[in-house]
Amino acid sequence: MTSPQRIHALPLHIANQIAAGEVIERPASVVKELIENSLDAGANQITIHIDGAGSKLIKITDNGDGIHPEDLPLALSRHATSKLSTSEQLSHIASLGFRGEALPSIASISQLSLHSKQADNEHAWQYQATNDTTQPTTHPNGTTIEVRDLFFNVPARRRFLKGDKTEHHHILTTLNRLALSQFDVGFHGHFSNVNDLKLPVATTAEQRQQRVAKICGKSFVENSLYIEQTYDDIQLHGWIASTQGHRPQTDVHYFFINGRVIRDRVINHAIRQAYAELIPEGRYPAFVLYLTMPLDRVDINVHPTKHEVRFRDARLIHGLINKAISEALNQPQNIIDDKNATIPLQQASLMPEAQRPQTEINSTIDESKPRYAPSPSLEATANPHFGTAICLLAQRYLLTQKEDMHWLLDIQTAAQQLRQQQFQQAIESDSLSARPILVPIKLKLSNEQLDTFRQQQAALQKFGFSYALTRQQLQITTIPSLFAHSPLPDLFDKIASALRKQSNSSELNQLLQQLLPLIPIQSLDQALQIFPQLNELPDTTTWSRQLNVERLEELFNL
Repeated sequence: MTSPQRIHALPLHIANQIAAGEVIERPASVVKELIENSLDAGANQITIHIDGAGSKLIKITDNGDGIHPEDLPLALSRHATSKLSTSEQLSHIASLGFRGEALPSIASISQLSLHSKQADNEHAWQYQATNDTTQPTTHPNGTTIEVRDLFFNVPARRRFLKGDKTEHHHILTTLNRLALSQFDVGFHGHFSNVNDLKLPVATTAEQRQQRVAKICGKSFVENSLYIEQTYDDIQLHGWIASTQGHRPQTDVHYFFINGRVIRDRVINHAIRQAYAELIPEGRYPAFVLYLTMPLDRVDINVHPTKHEVRFRDARLIHGLINKAISEALNQPQNIIDDKNATIPLQQASLMPEAQRPQTEINSTIDESKPRYAPSPSLEATANPHFGTAICLLAQRYLLTQKEDMHWLLDIQTAAQQLRQQQFQQAIESDSLSARPILVPIKLKLSNEQLDTFRQQQAALQKFGFSYALTRQQLQITTIPSLFAHSPLPDLFDKIASALRKQSNSSELNQLLQQLLPLIPIQSLDQALQIFPQLNELPDTTTWSRQLNVERLEELFNL
């Protein structure tokens, strides 16, 4: 019988190699960690040299603050960092790196050398990790780190690397993410047997869009919408693909929180849900989005790679992202102007921040919901009166045919009349559906408007509107579900104006029906969902025209 093994401390080099297994997956992981260090050092120019897809050489040079010569050996010690000193700072982490694990982990599985110079030092210093020596050298202000022979002393890890083409692709993907996260930093990459990467500093809107186009492709930019939405101290902005810009794969999925690239289940679900019924099954949205929020509302100290986060209020973030994208996709899609500058779709994004209407947030995560609605066939959606749909014109007019007769239908107006009818039926059957607003929307109103809403509060509550009143504000908490796409500040302003002239229940019912939003028809699939319901409408003259010979001749003055 063998005696049990005694507990002992791991040798430092083994502990570092174990840590490297968590942090360093492949050469691209080294590139990420080193460039993030350069960014934390305040660099605005970073040069990358890659040889052998990173397994032979990874060399990162920056013009950042540099490292004090006495700190060079300490920089390669585990859990040594200049970015964190107290436990209180863990809830307000602003730097990209802070664990103090990257450099010692990389040094434990490679041949690493470090050159650095601070602006107030007379000359630069060089540190060789292999023999633990420091000596003076020549180097401009900033730092260069050379990593040679990655995984040379852990051959088992090297066997898990893919071919050079695959590893090179991962490095480029990493560089693209970092370049999209830092427009005010220039990147210059040199790769063996591959064209160089040149991304100059992008300070203007046009330059930023050019960088996005270079990384994500011109077709993405040409079919993208720019969104900008603010709620309290949280801001979301960036580019999303229009409903026509869907892609066969998830190659343009970029999301950043406070400058850090993030892969998060809540965020992905919010985006996927916003596109769910607007793009075909098996196709994917594309996006480059930026979320800026207080540091204490998101925890990035979840995983060694720092790709995962934990939100203090995940439902709020999910709702904000989903609502902003849904609103943009349901607006008229003017995408690019003559100067190739993105046109913000939402009126709120064109206003000064203090004047922007608040965004209502209402969303729950339902993983059981299908990813995309199936596309109905033309035959399956045939209408007894109008026949079969042929095509959608100008994202509004549906051309149909029944036998030898054609019809032109204003499907958008018809859809609004259907919602008006649904609203009336729900009121009569006392089955009106309302949706709560996750975070109450605060509207500043005049004293006269506040008095009006105070007097009509009980009446409006019967129609699904709930709100609280203070001296200067109205806080919306619930709205009828049919008003989900309405710009609420504008809606409540119109309600206030109308209520000064009419106040009985019947008049209020008619007013709300007229204020139901006119929702754009983005695709033929969306029109086909509405088409079979048109026979439920009693009056067709406002949204249908029969295209007989006489009417066609009138168009050409025959």
